[in-house]
Amino acid sequence: MKYQIPLWISEGDPTGISYELLQKSYYKIDEIAKHRPVILVKSQNYINCEGFEKLVPGKSLPKKGIFYLNSEYSNQFDSIKFKLGNPDSNSGLCSYLSLKYSCKLIKEYGGNLITLPLSKEWIIKSGKKKFRGHTEFLASYFNCNTYMIMYSDSWKVLVLTTHIPLGKIISNLKKIKWKKLFTAIIDSKLFPNPSIGFCGINPHAGEGGKIGDEEIKILKPIIKKFTNDKIKLEGPFSADSMFTEEWKNRFTLIFSCYHDQGLIPFKALVGKSGINLTIGLPFIRVSPDHGPAFEIAGKNLANPESLLNCLKYC
Repeated sequence: MKYQIPLWISEGDPTGISYELLQKSYYKIDEIAKHRPVILVKSQNYINCEGFEKLVPGKSLPKKGIFYLNSEYSNQFDSIKFKLGNPDSNSGLCSYLSLKYSCKLIKEYGGNLITLPLSKEWIIKSGKKKFRGHTEFLASYFNCNTYMIMYSDSWKVLVLTTHIPLGKIISNLKKIKWKKLFTAIIDSKLFPNPSIGFCGINPHAGEGGKIGDEEIKILKPIIKKFTNDKIKLEGPFSADSMFTEEWKNRFTLIFSCYHDQGLIPFKALVGKSGINLTIGLPFIRVSPDHGPAFEIAGKNLANPESLLNCLKYC
């Protein structure tokens, strides 16, 4: 039936603001759960989830309702008492295993995914040294090319390279499978006949090669090759002018060449209303556009706006 696709929620780092966000967003979860099952995947049996009913998975899932499911790894953490605002390698491992088990459940049952905030630092310290982020993990787990879009009503920014050092940006831009990227954009159905503006890599988009020639050698050939009747590409433009009112309605999507080039202006302009959206997957995956906020965990200061928008999107 149309509204019985499960919505899975991975818990993120249990010492962050995840559970506060869930409680503050409960009314929206309840609204969604009248039409489909909403299932939180958590890491410890002792963590209280008020309003969530325990689920023991069987051959089929409930048609609707709000549930929690202890991950298959939860028993190994039940002797540990986490303290809000104090992450460690165990809380990092919990967030990783919750994500991994959520993905396993999607393969088994289908559904969509909301990932609550985690800390890449503490996952790496837990021993998962190759972990780079949700977007990259999902690409590996589901064996597909994934792309990060920072999404809001007013701004949509696709980040061409994600969680890599600044010195590796150019080499990674050269490795992008551009045809698959544009196919993912079209297949997402988020951008009918998209108009895309490219941010330059260098200051002032290189000024015709005077401040670097990557725009000439890398970006302009891509723009020329892939502009067609379905996709309009323009640029490269100086990135310091693209995130202004004059440019806001010119494009349906902006390409930023690296993480901070896109995320700093996006977060400054959008605040907590933006969401992190992954395209290229065979299901919907969204995440709040912020981290686990350990510094305010347990202080009732968490702003649920981004999670609420994730729930609305789903």
